[in-house]
Amino acid sequence: MSVQAVAEHPVSRCVAEMAASLAAVRDVDAIYLPAAAHRDALVELTRLAGQLEELRMRVIDAAGGPGGLAQDDGARSPASWLASRTLTGYGAARRAELLASAISQRWGRVGEALADGRMRVEQAHVIVKALDDLPSDEVAADVLDRAEAHLVALAETYEPRKLELLASRILEVVAPEHYDELERQALERAQRRANNATRLTIHPRGDGASDVKARVPDAVASRLRTLLEAWTSPRHAASSGDVSGRDPATGARLTQERLMGLAFCSLLESVDPARLPAHGGASTQIVITIDLEALRSGLGHGTLATSGDRETPVSVGEVRRLACHAGIVPAVLGSRSEVLDLGRSSRLFSPAQRRAALLRRRTCAGQGCTIPAAWCEAHHRRDPWSQGGTTDLDDLELLCLWHHQRAHDPTYTTERLANGDVRFARRT
Repeated sequence: MSVQAVAEHPVSRCVAEMAASLAAVRDVDAIYLPAAAHRDALVELTRLAGQLEELRMRVIDAAGGPGGLAQDDGARSPASWLASRTLTGYGAARRAELLASAISQRWGRVGEALADGRMRVEQAHVIVKALDDLPSDEVAADVLDRAEAHLVALAETYEPRKLELLASRILEVVAPEHYDELERQALERAQRRANNATRLTIHPRGDGASDVKARVPDAVASRLRTLLEAWTSPRHAASSGDVSGRDPATGARLTQERLMGLAFCSLLESVDPARLPAHGGASTQIVITIDLEALRSGLGHGTLATSGDRETPVSVGEVRRLACHAGIVPAVLGSRSEVLDLGRSSRLFSPAQRRAALLRRRTCAGQGCTIPAAWCEAHHRRDPWSQGGTTDLDDLELLCLWHHQRAHDPTYTTERLANGDVRFARRT
C-alpha cells in the first residue's frame, strides 16, 4: 500500500498497519511458539478475525450508500463490486453484504459485540437470521430488543450450532406471556410455506435406476425417517446381533444411504393396494408382461406397465419376485403374444395365510435378519410361481425385500437350515 493511500482516514491507517504487521511475520514458523504463547495467539487471532470482519462489513455497508464506491463504479451492489475485484465469488460477498446491512440498520448490538471481539461472525449470522425470522409486525419492539440482547449474551458461551437451537426458542425466554400464541402463528405460517413448497419429481437415469427428489413438510419427513430407521437403526442391530446391514454373501457393510434406500423400497412395496384410491376403475394395480419362454428359462426380460404409456423393462428374477405381491398382476404371453395367464390377486397368499405365518416366525427367514415378519414379503419356498408353485401355508416363507431379492437372484445359492433360517451365498 502506498504512502498516499494511507492518507488521513483511520480505516486506511489501520489497513496499512495490519498489512505491515502481517508482512513482518510472513516467514515466521509458528511451530517455535512456546506452548502458553501458542494457546494465547490462536485464541486471540480468532477473536481478531471477528473484529476484522466487522470492520470489513462496515466498509462494505458504506460502499452501498448514496455516493458510495459501488455507485461510483457502476456496480449493481457492493457484493458484485467486491466479487469482481477480489475473486471471492458473488455468494460469499452477498452474504457479507446482507450481514453488514443487518447489523448496521437493525441489530446494532450484534455489530458492537463483533467489534469488541465478544462474538464470531458465524454466531452473528445465526443471531441475525433468528431475529429476522421473528414476525416484527406481531412482536413488540421492546421484545425484539430483549431478544437481541439475550442472544448476544449467549454468544459468549455457546458455539453456533447450540446457539441456533437456543435462538429458535428465544421468545419463550424473553416473552413467555406471548410465546404460545406467537409460536402457534409461526408454526402455521411455516406449515403453509412447507405445503406450498411440497414437490416430488422422478427422473429415470437410463441405467436401470431413477432419481427421486422431494421437498415435503418437516412433519412428513420425520414420519418417513422414523419408518425407514425402523429397518436401519444401528442401535437396534447392535443390541440384537443383527447382520442385515451387511451383504449376506460377502459380509461387506452396506452404507447408511444404501440401507435407507433399500428401506424406502421395502416401505413402498409393503403398501396395501386395497387401501389406495381407485385407479382406472379398480384398486391400484401394476401389470408385468412377460413371455412364457422367458419366464421359464430366465432369459430375456419383462415389462412393468404402471400408468399412461410408461413402461419399464425388468429382469426375469424381478418379475418372479414381484409376482409374489398382491396387487401386482403377471400377464404371461405365448409365442404369438396371446395372453396365456392373467394372474389374479386371489391366487396369491391370502391375508389369513400371512397372519398364520406371523405366528410361526416373528422375523425375516434370512439368516441373522431381524426385520419384523410383518414388514416382509411372501415367498414360495419350494416351487416358484413361474413353475406352478402352490399357495399353501406350508409353502409360505416370509422374506424382507433384501433377502427376497436374493431368493430370486440366480447369482446366489439358497440353503434352508434345520432351524428354518435361509442362508444365501454368492455363486463362485
